[in-house]
Amino acid sequence: HAIQYLLQQIPNGDSLRQELRDVRLVRNRRQKVRIHREKLLESACKVMNLYGKSQASLEIEYFGEVGTGLGPTLEFYTLLSSELQKKHLDMWLSKKEEPVVHQESNDEIGMSENIPIDSESDGLIFGDMDSVSKPEVKEKIPEKTRDVAVKRPSEYVSPLGEGLYPIPKLQVGKKELAHFKLLGTTFAKALYDGRLLDIPLATAFWRRALGQNLTVYDLACVDTQMSKSLIQLHEVANSKDPTKIEGMPIEDLELYFTLPGHEDYELCEGGSEIPVSGKNLGEFIDNVLDAYFGAGTEKQFMKFREGFEDVFPLATLAIFKTDEIDVLVCGQTEKWTVEMLSECLKFDHGYTASSPYIKQFLHILADFTPDEQRQFLKFVTGAPRLPPGGLNALNPRLTIVRKNFSSARDSAGNTPRSESMHTPMNELVLENYDLPSVMTCANYVKLPPYTSQAVMKEKLLYAMREGQHSFNLS
Repeated sequence: HAIQYLLQQIPNGDSLRQELRDVRLVRNRRQKVRIHREKLLESACKVMNLYGKSQASLEIEYFGEVGTGLGPTLEFYTLLSSELQKKHLDMWLSKKEEPVVHQESNDEIGMSENIPIDSESDGLIFGDMDSVSKPEVKEKIPEKTRDVAVKRPSEYVSPLGEGLYPIPKLQVGKKELAHFKLLGTTFAKALYDGRLLDIPLATAFWRRALGQNLTVYDLACVDTQMSKSLIQLHEVANSKDPTKIEGMPIEDLELYFTLPGHEDYELCEGGSEIPVSGKNLGEFIDNVLDAYFGAGTEKQFMKFREGFEDVFPLATLAIFKTDEIDVLVCGQTEKWTVEMLSECLKFDHGYTASSPYIKQFLHILADFTPDEQRQFLKFVTGAPRLPPGGLNALNPRLTIVRKNFSSARDSAGNTPRSESMHTPMNELVLENYDLPSVMTCANYVKLPPYTSQAVMKEKLLYAMREGQHSFNLS
């Protein structure tokens, strides 16, 4: 279990390990819940309200699907993680994305370029502090164009720093507060049941949730650009001459007592009419920090704590460092090598570690990009990350078995025919016809003996891409 793994890494963990063992003695029940996949966020709110406090382990099934057990449950937590990161929920600080026009030149067919609709740079939050002025750079749009397509911004947030952090607000809606409570209950329940989430929270989020004091230097993990600007102002405010920045008066920055980037957030009464000067610069910095680490996010964190403590006390996590909490809840990634994979994986039912097909398979996994590794893990286990301890700690152990070509016959027992031939495919071609399949509840991969490593990779990537979001019999 994730907590047990980390308790082994810290001093004086014996008493806590005993407490966890005592908890396990009363946790011999499972609470099965069936939900609608297309209404996942609504269903999650109801499920956590009803069963979040229960000591029974939560097990999720989907209406219209036969899958049950660990796989669908892990996928539920992964999908809920994605739902809670959607922009329209208005929970998190996020970069502003502009639509991009994809245009293709008439003169050079096949040659194209991406041209931002609005090429205005974000720049520093408080203006350009590195130089007095910069020449404006604009993209040149080809005069002759063909086939115009617009790439829409993502529906998911893109953090301003190293991870997610709530938007500072003077007024927070009931739905938004309900979502932060759901977030807290979900984190605690996932941790309690030994499940993994995929929500990259900023380090400052956990420090704030645990009641730790935060400073201007903690802002870097929340909003990198804001941090650079505020630290620069902080240094000026504590200098011999707090009235000037790089030789020019503070007033030339044309700042007011509103939160930069959130002009509707007044840092004090009538703040939109109060200019920032050398005399009140320190007060301005303090008020900005209060917006991020104080009153501006207090309601959101209060609901998060409330939801979390419906399951167990949040203070329990105080023994861990913030990066350890992230590993506990969200698991970890690791770089795979052929040697490491051959030691961690199990080969059975037609395959051994020396099988040529297995050697090809291990080389494919070792060459995966981080995104491909996430897709593979989600395809096989239901979660895109590994538990603490990595692949070696995966339970059940990841097992690769041989999937014979006969499984590609249709329900009438007929072999498929190729599109270019009128005769049934021979066995050599038929081996390339089938796709890999998995049993997520057992971390079990059924791999056909493909005729080449290239074909195997193509089929595996296709299965990983298309075999998501449903659990059926294979």
